[in-house]
Amino acid sequence: MAQWASHGKLNRNPFVELSKIIPHSPKQICQHWWNKLDPRLILVNKVPFTNEEKEYIYGWVGDYLSLNKENIPWKTLQSKIEEEFGRFRSRNDIKNIWYSRERRLARQAKNILESLDLDVFVTEVFNGMDQL
Repeated sequence: MAQWASHGKLNRNPFVELSKIIPHSPKQICQHWWNKLDPRLILVNKVPFTNEEKEYIYGWVGDYLSLNKENIPWKTLQSKIEEEFGRFRSRNDIKNIWYSRERRLARQAKNILESLDLDVFVTEVFNGMDQL
């Protein structure tokens, strides 16, 4: 990319130009850049998320979903996390934090429902109705 800038022609979407050289689509190259190659990621790539960062993600996404039914703008959240904590996290890492929590909560809810003995519950409810 620096080579293009030095020649005075900076392409609006350099990933399209790279896709002519590398046998991958512009979208694949772009995603690889944002999740693996961006130099800002090197500083925090191996540093685990703090509890504060995780809570921030849970809160931000929860607030967003309560107001919108659209896709979550991970790019926006990525910049918010960088502003708030000074760490540039990959979009995939941020998504992984959110979706792993969602899976864990769904698994816990399923386990609770499976642990309830529905036959006993229904019997108790109907027996209670007889007493009314």
